[in-house]
Amino acid sequence: MKFQCEACERLIPLESFRVEGAFLVVTCQRCGAESRARTAVRAAEEGVGAAQVSTVGGAPSPTHAASGSEGSIPARAPMNAPAASSPERASVAPLRMVRGATPQAAPDDAVLFTPPEGHCPKCVSVRRPTATSCSQCGLVYANFVAEDHTPSAELMAAWRALAARWEEWPEHERFLTMAMGQGELASAGRLYRVRLARVPDDAMAQRAREEVVRRATLVVTTEAAPQGPSLLKRRLRGGAIAVLSLVVLVLLTYVMQRMRMLFAGNAP
Repeated sequence: MKFQCEACERLIPLESFRVEGAFLVVTCQRCGAESRARTAVRAAEEGVGAAQVSTVGGAPSPTHAASGSEGSIPARAPMNAPAASSPERASVAPLRMVRGATPQAAPDDAVLFTPPEGHCPKCVSVRRPTATSCSQCGLVYANFVAEDHTPSAELMAAWRALAARWEEWPEHERFLTMAMGQGELASAGRLYRVRLARVPDDAMAQRAREEVVRRATLVVTTEAAPQGPSLLKRRLRGGAIAVLSLVVLVLLTYVMQRMRMLFAGNAP
């Protein structure tokens, strides 16, 4: 079940709510605004459960007795009669509930993968009207080749599937994990920039863009971490130490023998 927020007009899953008296209060997770609606119990108390008087051609049906007779059912006010206004009713915003939201038509590839007019086709930054090259990435617009920046078929298919479930954050995490595993994290970041260029206030795209930067920083830090010496270097170092130790031992033995010979020659 979802509801439409009256402040940001988005369809939000009904995850958290509370009841205040006779009103159901739902808080939007996107903008923080609160929407209120009367509960079914209060609606029944106000006469929703009262019997209706059937009419034929605008006149009461003869099957019902007059309002003054015994056992008669009180007739409802005409539908076109203005309802009595009350401060409590006027201060309550209607809560629009949506059960099984109607699936929207999937956007075409031009909207999903192509930056809008006035943006660099490579880095999706704002493009100056008279500029021949991008001030951010240095691209010469006349030399742009779209095939060089087209994601793989797998990433494009995953992006189309993500567009159908855009409001679910686990789907974004799954998409970024797949892009990171395929070495296309930069392409995923570009797709989110395309989305932000078309919908600047998209909270999901902004959050995912920050996640792309965080993951890219993590990858760079891991690759830049100093690695230990390789196996060949360790073997060469061990061999050099062994040879040096042997040479020192030979020299020490030679010196000892010479000293013994000198002592033996000086003895009486």
